[in-house]
Amino acid sequence: MAETVSGWDAYSEGMQRGWDFRFSSENMRTFEQLSGDHNPIHTDAAFAKAKGFDAPLVFGLLLASQLSRLIGQELPDNHAILTGITMDFVSPAFADEDLRFNAELVNKSDATHALGFKCRITRAGKTLCRGTADAVWRA
Repeated sequence: MAETVSGWDAYSEGMQRGWDFRFSSENMRTFEQLSGDHNPIHTDAAFAKAKGFDAPLVFGLLLASQLSRLIGQELPDNHAILTGITMDFVSPAFADEDLRFNAELVNKSDATHALGFKCRITRAGKTLCRGTADAVWRA
């Protein structure tokens, strides 16, 4: 019978997490209200088209919310605390698109219990944004 690994030992460099997700137009409106960001690039189709886009852009920080999901929900336990993020936006995302989040644990420090993840959001295999999520593990 295989032994179950738990706690700090459940984390190992190379560990991967990923999931599919999408943001609806309603999610966009909710984020607009919560954030106070009413920039028409996110809310007005005619404005977005005038800027060369097919539709209003998903808010960058709404995309970055997947980093919070990674640390808060998708790890082996609930002992990791988000300490930092970076995100580079390479290509726009639009409401109601099928997107994919992937993360890999690239740094695990036994001395400090720090975790470092490399992350990417894609649409049909094309990178839309890439970044990092850092956390500290506290039992």
